[in-house]
This record gives sequence, C-alpha cells and structure tokens, in this order.
Amino acid sequence: MIGFLFLTALTVSIDSFVCGFSLAMGTKKKIPIVLGITLVVFLLCLCTNYLALFLAEKMSEKTVALGGLILMAIGFFNLFNQKKEKEENNGHGLLKQSLILGFGVGLDGAFANLSLSLMGLNAFYVPTIITAMHAVMISSGILLSQTKIVKKLAKIEFIPPLILILLGGYKTLGLFI
Repeated sequence: MIGFLFLTALTVSIDSFVCGFSLAMGTKKKIPIVLGITLVVFLLCLCTNYLALFLAEKMSEKTVALGGLILMAIGFFNLFNQKKEKEENNGHGLLKQSLILGFGVGLDGAFANLSLSLMGLNAFYVPTIITAMHAVMISSGILLSQTKIVKKLAKIEFIPPLILILLGGYKTLGLFI
C-alpha cells in the first residue's frame, strides 16, 4: 500500500514540476514559489483528509479539471501582464501567484488524498507524502530551469505563461474525456 501511495503522489505532482519550471524561468525568487505551492497543497490535502466522509458523495473525478482552468487563467494573466510585473518587481505578487498556482496544482493531490483516505490510509502520512512529492517536483523544475539552454529560452517572454496554459489545457481535457 505504501508503494501505491508513493506512485499516486508522484503522478499527481508532475504538474508541479512544470509549474516550478515555468515560474522559475521568469523570476529570480524561487523560495516563495516552493513554499507557496507546497503550503497550499498541504492545506488542501489536510482539508480533504478530514472532510473525506462528508464530501465523498458529492465529488467526481471531473472536478480535477478545475485546477486546469485555474492554471490556464494564471498563464493568460502572466502573458498579458508581463510588463506591469517587471515594473513592480516585488515578492508580494510572486507569493500570491504561487499560492494560486498551489491551488491549481494541488486540487488533483487533494482529490487523490481524498480517495486514499477513503481507502483507509493514515491521515498523517498521505498529505505529508503528497506535499513532499510536490515540493521535490517543484524544486526539480526550478533546477531544470537553471540550465543554459533553458535560460536562453527564458528570454522569449511568452514561453513560461504558454507552458502554464498548455498544462491547464491538458488538465481541463478531463472534462471531455
């Protein structure tokens, strides 16, 4: 059962890798990205852990697509507000953005947490492992974004928001499949 938990955590955190990669290409402040996203993922997982019995009948797998819509909205917002963001250049916008992204990428982790808690897995280990896997994947995305070839690509300003839009579109496909 532990192997299943780790595999599930890896599966639902792959989108965090892409988000960490995308956000790190456009900023030098990486700690707020990791902390913001992982904090939100952990809180979402805790909430679903304790509300699993009440919400189990009302949720469907299609609800995860909401995370995709949120990622697409953030991508479009970033695409059209790049100049304004460069002028402000403060950490508050980045932290707020990473918290919203944490909600977008954390929804699938929260729903996976819900299903695992309904299967009887420990209420402490599940959110901890899912959150840790998200943190590892975000950090891996950030590390990859620091390679030379990616730094050259980062100069093309529309690429990071485009990555978020594509990731959101992929997650939203769950509504139609």
